[in-house]
Amino acid sequence: MIDAFHFIRPWWLLTLLPATILIWIIWRHQDSARAWRNIMDPHLLSALMTGQSTQKTIRPVTLMATVWLIGSLALAGPTWNLEPSPFAEDQAALIIILKVTGSMAEQDVQPSRAERAVQKIHDLLKLRSGSRAALIAYSGSAHLVMPLTKDASIINSFAADLSPKIMPREGDAAAEALALANQQLENAGLSGSILFIADSLPDSLNFTAEKNTAPVQVLGMIGNDGTETLRSASQKSGATFTPVTVDDSDVKRLSKLVETSFSARPDENESGSHWQDRGWWLTIVIAGLGLWWFRPGWVIAWN
Repeated sequence: MIDAFHFIRPWWLLTLLPATILIWIIWRHQDSARAWRNIMDPHLLSALMTGQSTQKTIRPVTLMATVWLIGSLALAGPTWNLEPSPFAEDQAALIIILKVTGSMAEQDVQPSRAERAVQKIHDLLKLRSGSRAALIAYSGSAHLVMPLTKDASIINSFAADLSPKIMPREGDAAAEALALANQQLENAGLSGSILFIADSLPDSLNFTAEKNTAPVQVLGMIGNDGTETLRSASQKSGATFTPVTVDDSDVKRLSKLVETSFSARPDENESGSHWQDRGWWLTIVIAGLGLWWFRPGWVIAWN
């Protein structure tokens, strides 16, 4: 942030030059002892001057100089970060990998692990409305149920229709599902995240083994008795673990963890992108200093 700090309109800083001259002139004219300094010793002059002990530290000319300085800085437009385009499209892809096995019919998570998983998919896609998502189902083999799409209703519909009965064979092909998810991201040329919704993970699974593996999240679709076991397996595999909850705190956490990117990622060399003007914050300071001018007797003596 410090390295990127600069002024959008630096030419406004030139107003500090006439301000310096003007403030210097006013200060000289307000110095009643200026004419005597060349003809009288300083210790005698200080003894003869009256009213100096009651002179306030903050004088009108001092305040005027401060306001002018802050105003010039505000007009110059201090900034340190680019503002994303309001028309930028969220291009972050989310590959949802759902385990579809007989164990997902267990009811330690009500109404069942599988049904709650479908509900969580619906809630998560609702939070990420307009973003691309895909659905992969696996048991003994992995299959692409729905490629990347922005239509969440289709994914919700297909997820609800999945059951172990339609899967070709039993097993735990989590590694095959991971490879299929990475292939989808690579083919689409998008960044994104992979979300496993499962009640267990194989010990041999390693999410960080391949360089092209996207960040992996695991939503633990299991009751409290098995949460710590699945958490340990997820962390050992290099994934971030989130336990299923009765409210939506789990999907809110997942939504924040999922990687986001923008099609119009701002860049200082990109036409159309612009820096955020932070100068307006200084107007609050100026308004606060302006309250001093309501004090009775505050006048700038010009001559």
